[in-house]
Amino acid sequence: MSHVRIGYLFFTSLLILGLVFGAFEIIKVTFWDNLSSLNLQILYFSRGVIVSLLLMIWAAWTVYNYREIYEKKIETTEGYYRDIVTHSGDAIIALDPDGTITSWNHSAEEILGWEAEKIVGQSVKRLIPPELLSKNELQRIRKNMYSRGQVANYETERLHKNGEKVFVSLTESLIRNDDNEIIGRSKILRDLTDRKIREEQAQHSERLATVGNMAAGVAHEVGNPLAAISSLVQLCQRKSDDPFIQEQLKKVREHIQRITKIVRDLVDFSRPASLQTEMMQINTIIESAVGLLKHDARCRYVTFNLELYPDLPKLKGVPDHIHQVMVNLLLNAVDATDKLEHPAVTISTWQEENSVKIAVKDSGEGISRGHLPRIFEPFFTTKEIGNGTGLGLSVSHGIITQMNGHIKAASDLGSGTTFTISLPVKETKTPA
Repeated sequence: MSHVRIGYLFFTSLLILGLVFGAFEIIKVTFWDNLSSLNLQILYFSRGVIVSLLLMIWAAWTVYNYREIYEKKIETTEGYYRDIVTHSGDAIIALDPDGTITSWNHSAEEILGWEAEKIVGQSVKRLIPPELLSKNELQRIRKNMYSRGQVANYETERLHKNGEKVFVSLTESLIRNDDNEIIGRSKILRDLTDRKIREEQAQHSERLATVGNMAAGVAHEVGNPLAAISSLVQLCQRKSDDPFIQEQLKKVREHIQRITKIVRDLVDFSRPASLQTEMMQINTIIESAVGLLKHDARCRYVTFNLELYPDLPKLKGVPDHIHQVMVNLLLNAVDATDKLEHPAVTISTWQEENSVKIAVKDSGEGISRGHLPRIFEPFFTTKEIGNGTGLGLSVSHGIITQMNGHIKAASDLGSGTTFTISLPVKETKTPA
């Protein structure tokens, strides 16, 4: 009650005393001036009782009035902080000293997938990946927290309800009572998945830029010898009339042209993507992507079947983005057919009402029904460690979605996989 001033209480009490004493003195002088000593004693006793009653009534009213004020203030403050915790963009979790979850806000539900009523009362170990538990991460965090008072911005992983790992920034601190006794811990988890994706994309772009610079240098260094070799081959062709030699020299020139095209395609693919929108022809982009991958060693024995509808309308967008999507889908299809004796990938296009459809179908091993709903999640991959980042389909899904389009997959084990893209012909937005 800091704002209930001592002066207010003191002077209000004096006012009550003054009013009562003054009133009694006026009554005594006016009406009872000649009272006996007994009557005066009764009068003074009555005055004391009345003053005491008035002071008690006033004190009770003051306590009751300010009790209501402070209850409303406490409710308002509690509601304010409850709203902050509930609607925070970060997951805020409270634990008791044994590591049992005691509170769970709305963002924790969104980030980690657990409803509050199902996770409260469970051990926090349910949120820790097994490999981190085996490395005693909880013990290390607790040790640092007790020695430093808190752990701030510690980047780690936590488990989503569906088993997926979520990359988070962890801040943890101790909760103490009025006696400075530790009664629990608070955890704040910030989802860093989007940041991780952007970092991976930036690193990928940097690698492509590096490859592009290297390819440009290689193209320059290789181009001059190739031009000289090509000139010598043409000279030999003019000097010789032998059909066998002519045939062999023709093959040499074809290989020289193939090497030149490989270097040129590598430079074109690796240079920074243009974000300028333009009217693009989907079939041309598909042919370019297939032509690029034919130079990849992984695609050496893969048959690419193109079933492209010839009269597709042009779409407005960023060609490099669609090129990236097609390369991602084709590489996934090639990886899926790696163990087949005669691998094949079919790319089809057609128009359906006000949309352009693209289908990439492979004859590979397919995707299990359990994995199919998760294939567009960031960092989810069924490939072996080191063979995939789990970002290709996620990035592709983002590009198509930003163009107001849709991408979906149909697959089952042993029956191959078909990715179908639908892009609207009108009102197509450019990816940011």
